[in-house]
Amino acid sequence: MNSRAQFCIPAFRSLLSLALAALAGTAAWAAGPWEKPAAQLAQQVAAILGPGPAQLTVSNRSTLAEADVAGFRRLLEQDLREHGIDSSTPEGANLIRVTLSENVWERLWVAEVVEGNRTQVTMVQLDRDAPVVAPAETSLILQKKRVWNSQDVSTPSNQAAAPVLAALETQAGLIVLEQEEIVVFSKTATGWHEEKHFYLDANNGTRRPLSRDSRGTLTPASDGNGFTAFTAGMECVGTYAPPTIPSVPYGEWIVHCRTSDDPWPIATGPIAVKAFYNAARNYFTGVVTPNLGVELMPFYALAPLPRSTPIAGTSDQPAILVNTIDGKTLLVEGGTLKHVSGTRDWGSDFAAMRTGCGPGMQIVVSSSGEAINDSLRVYDLTAQEAVAVSAPLEMGGTVTALWTARDDASTWAVVRKSDNEYEVDRVAALCP
Repeated sequence: MNSRAQFCIPAFRSLLSLALAALAGTAAWAAGPWEKPAAQLAQQVAAILGPGPAQLTVSNRSTLAEADVAGFRRLLEQDLREHGIDSSTPEGANLIRVTLSENVWERLWVAEVVEGNRTQVTMVQLDRDAPVVAPAETSLILQKKRVWNSQDVSTPSNQAAAPVLAALETQAGLIVLEQEEIVVFSKTATGWHEEKHFYLDANNGTRRPLSRDSRGTLTPASDGNGFTAFTAGMECVGTYAPPTIPSVPYGEWIVHCRTSDDPWPIATGPIAVKAFYNAARNYFTGVVTPNLGVELMPFYALAPLPRSTPIAGTSDQPAILVNTIDGKTLLVEGGTLKHVSGTRDWGSDFAAMRTGCGPGMQIVVSSSGEAINDSLRVYDLTAQEAVAVSAPLEMGGTVTALWTARDDASTWAVVRKSDNEYEVDRVAALCP
């Protein structure tokens, strides 16, 4: 390390350790004192390096727990990305070495920026006695109920679980949209039984090319039985005819698929929004209908949030929450785009839910990063700031899809438990 970045690790750590232990001990802490120095360090690094790819390493020589270090790294990566620096590059000509250190007077974050044979050092510091943000009070509790699990299903053959994109309960059964098939399940005394499956094709058995990260959605038909499925480059309509003979337990399912680049219905309720999906990637292009009065960049998720008090001149149209592919969370309101703070730990999936524990709608959000054990958490949106109002709910796997249930009072989540197990959960909130 450059001599200007050499620091002794002092014995005097007890007071700081207590504060940091409290920070590590609860997920209810806001970004607190770390958000600003992370942004400062990223800005200083960008001033040296400029936009482009770089390899980022983080070394912890402080009392911070490893879980906290991982969180701080995510903050730094997001800020670097905003300056045009892609720090996800595993190898690169440029290197950013960050050291988290501390001494008796201050906490010090040091970045060594290596370009070829040239090394430059920059740093930020925090006063040891800087106030720490108190944990947010939680006002509700999330609970999950397993609806379906790939290992519990009675299937004709013992086969590995296919990636699940979406699910839908209808009066006629459970519809599961997989990467290559639509599977219809009926309820029996012993659990779900596979009744029928349909390949996602439009040419009588010719398989379609699959995208790397498939996504999909299911919408119910007006009769309460059928459905429409959307996935990359494909639209399928399923209809159901109940049995006409009492001795026949199941009705007849018919599914027709066609190639399609039509927009997907991604929001219903007070405003129905459709969005065009980028079939070659895993996000929406930013083109939506109806026009929201602003130009959106590509995004992962969108959710209408009805206002408790309408803005003058905007009728009763809800605000629209959007998370873009560059990690920003924005609010479309009154024909303008507004930045939402407090969302640094949000993942790419969220859904609106009317919990009944407060006015209006809350937002259920997956945690950021590719987690082996993901979690969901509820946030309130107040004055363009997201505030956590629940403790995290551990999901026992990676949340791969999240959407609002038809009753608006719960959400559905697809969880990848392992390569051979997928689960569909229904998540609701309890008020204390």
